[in-house]
Amino acid sequence: MNPDTSGKIVVPIPNHDNVNHLIDTVLLTGPRSVAITGLAKNSGKTVALNAIIRRAQDLGMQVGVASSGRDGEELDAVTHLPKPRIHVKKGTLVATTEDLAMRASASLEPLSETVFVTVLGRLIIYRAASPGTVEVAGGNKAGVVKDVTNVMRHFGAEFIVIDGAAGRRFSAAPYLADTTVLSTGAVVAETPEKVGLQTARTVEILTTPKWEDGLRESFRPGSLANEDVVIVSPDASGREMKKLKVRSVLLSTPEIIKQLRGSGSTIILGGALPGNFLRDLATSRKARNSTIVVKDATRILAAYQDFSHFKSRGGKIRVFDEIHLEMITTCPVAPCGRRFDPATLLDRVAEAVNPYPVVDVIAGKIRNLPRRVRITKGDLTRAVLNHEA
Repeated sequence: MNPDTSGKIVVPIPNHDNVNHLIDTVLLTGPRSVAITGLAKNSGKTVALNAIIRRAQDLGMQVGVASSGRDGEELDAVTHLPKPRIHVKKGTLVATTEDLAMRASASLEPLSETVFVTVLGRLIIYRAASPGTVEVAGGNKAGVVKDVTNVMRHFGAEFIVIDGAAGRRFSAAPYLADTTVLSTGAVVAETPEKVGLQTARTVEILTTPKWEDGLRESFRPGSLANEDVVIVSPDASGREMKKLKVRSVLLSTPEIIKQLRGSGSTIILGGALPGNFLRDLATSRKARNSTIVVKDATRILAAYQDFSHFKSRGGKIRVFDEIHLEMITTCPVAPCGRRFDPATLLDRVAEAVNPYPVVDVIAGKIRNLPRRVRITKGDLTRAVLNHEA
């Protein structure tokens, strides 16, 4: 093992199919939270969630489980088909409602009633007094999920797993989760090749790179409201900055383009990035070689076609804060009856998203396994002690 200047240790990972080695790259590299998001509903997210919870608990971590929707129910609320249950050990912290807590096979001890009321009831923080299954619930706003995770930390949660509900990509926002796991599978497309393509497109958007510019230090992303648009235009003496207040980018695209002074401008958005804005910029001569900056990739609401076309015309899209995607999980079956060969799906997705690690949790097979992982000395010691115990 070789120490580096960051105070971490570089540990070689054995080159064989062991899911725990891959999950350890998530748990032992410093993050205090992970968001697990699905490319679509029924893409295997709960299976991935269970694997991470189980491994974190095996390493002796105090785990909290939060959600941006609902998960862990016996039957899917939409399709009414059986679903994987969420399994927790004694001591796990769980955010859910009173009604859902009564359905758990685990005995849940209430710790704190929050001020947040969902369609399923008021959110309460529980501690599992015995192992078993639970249903989790959460708010449909990022602020609710953030506050719930803060309460969990108050009660001792060292590592929090955030269940990202389908259609609520905000759960992957960097200010909510330190790292992200993306689940994909047969439900996404008709062939393994198409699943790989759709997954790669999502990964490209999620991993939009950070804005590396000297001006970045002049901005605090949190200070920008959704209605704020800042335009930085090149001129003879340097760069000119202009701040606009718009009703929305969706409705104010002509107004924003009118303010551009020519090629090479930077457009900083306080809110979301819609597809029509990219389409109009791609066809405007004043917007050639422009750069669009948003808070993070969850703010990019444009379809991949618009995202890709804008970049093909010389445009750049950047973020203040990057999403750290650690791995992708695959599920070879879909509720509609579609079923792929697990190894074929794993290979096609791995080829499409290389070098990101891809794992089939059920089969215990991995592709694109990283060669090394950096972990802190404290985490290494804890992992060794718990393994020996």
